[in-house]
Amino acid sequence: MKKTFQTLVIGASMAVGVSAIANAPARAVDFTFNNLNEINTYTGGSNGTFIRGDATAAAKALKDKNASSNVELWYSTENPTSNVGFTAKQGKDSATVSSVTASDWNSFGSQWLGDLLSSYTPFQSVWNGFSDNTKAQVTSYFPLLGMGDPNIGGFQFGQNGGVELQLVGHLDVKAKLSSTISTQISDTWNGMKSLFPTQTTPPTLSQVETLIPQMQTQLAALPGQITTLQTQQDTVSGQIVTLQTQLAAIPGQIATLQTQLTATSLQITTLQAKLAITTNAADKKTLQTQIDQATALKTQLTGQITQANTLKTQLPGQITQATALKTQLTNQIAQANTLKTQLPGQITQLTSFKDILTLQATLNGYQGEIGASEIAKVVTGGKTYYAYSFNPTASGITASDDGVSYSAIYTWKTPGYSTRVPEPSVVLGILGVAGIVVTQRKLKKVSN
Repeated sequence: MKKTFQTLVIGASMAVGVSAIANAPARAVDFTFNNLNEINTYTGGSNGTFIRGDATAAAKALKDKNASSNVELWYSTENPTSNVGFTAKQGKDSATVSSVTASDWNSFGSQWLGDLLSSYTPFQSVWNGFSDNTKAQVTSYFPLLGMGDPNIGGFQFGQNGGVELQLVGHLDVKAKLSSTISTQISDTWNGMKSLFPTQTTPPTLSQVETLIPQMQTQLAALPGQITTLQTQQDTVSGQIVTLQTQLAAIPGQIATLQTQLTATSLQITTLQAKLAITTNAADKKTLQTQIDQATALKTQLTGQITQANTLKTQLPGQITQATALKTQLTNQIAQANTLKTQLPGQITQLTSFKDILTLQATLNGYQGEIGASEIAKVVTGGKTYYAYSFNPTASGITASDDGVSYSAIYTWKTPGYSTRVPEPSVVLGILGVAGIVVTQRKLKKVSN
């Protein structure tokens, strides 16, 4: 009789529990994918398989409580050009999770960088020493890191619609960061080879640090050099004007001299005729003196005419030389002004190059791991979030294809996230099962 009663009570308790569970409304998370061609599912573990474009497999991986099974959003490349992912719904709660584009980076890149530097403080002092140009340049690298195609290992809604994601990635992304920086150094070098005409490989940090002050000194000296060149140019311009004036006056001077020469020659002829018919000794002496003076003047005038003709021949050459010098000075001034304009940009470019080389040296010298998850865009409750973490947990597995990926799990939650409380009907079911245990214990006491 006791056993019969015990059986009836247990059966009734189980019936209540099972009935409560059976009557609970369906609250499973439903997933809808917006581009299955870019969805790739990994079934989990180190020996898992990949299933592409399968919504059922993807949904299972997202809610199977096994973070190593995951769904990659934007499978074809590491740099998404659109937001590909899924929309999750559970009751009144809804959230969209997608890949991250370069445009998205513009929205949250500074926030991500701040969190990265806070997590890895040795890089903070290096960053603080960067110029604004370098900071902008490094920030532009972010979309190239290949972190916008996240692998989602788990998704669940929390209380009041909060979201928790598990992101599957690498324990250490230092190699990826180093590779990105090395690529950018090479690209930057290709744009500034002219600064190092004798080199075929990128300069060392030491070489760049030496060149920058040299260029700064050169820039500081340019205003004085330009002033000196302009003064020389003004002097040459004045000389050219003087030479041209002299050249213009020479024909008139020669004409005057020739007139004087003609008159002197005539005077000599006249004096010589008088001398021939004069018998007075004193008069002859006077005439001879006048002839000698006129002859000396004629010789002098002939020499002056020769000099004037020589100068007339030489002056055009001197003017040409002076004009060429003026042109040379003009070109030197133009080159100096061009250099004055270019050097600040080159110094800025070289300073950024130095900063990036410094970052590379710091990264190469960093002994620890750099954990950083890939990034997912999450839209829920009318707000947009970017899900990422710098706190990895070892997954204990690696991907079956490369033996490297999936070594870490990163957990991200919306602000104020709290775990969802079970539905009342589910609680009743659980209490029903618990009631079986309590009833069993009581019946045992009665039977004893």
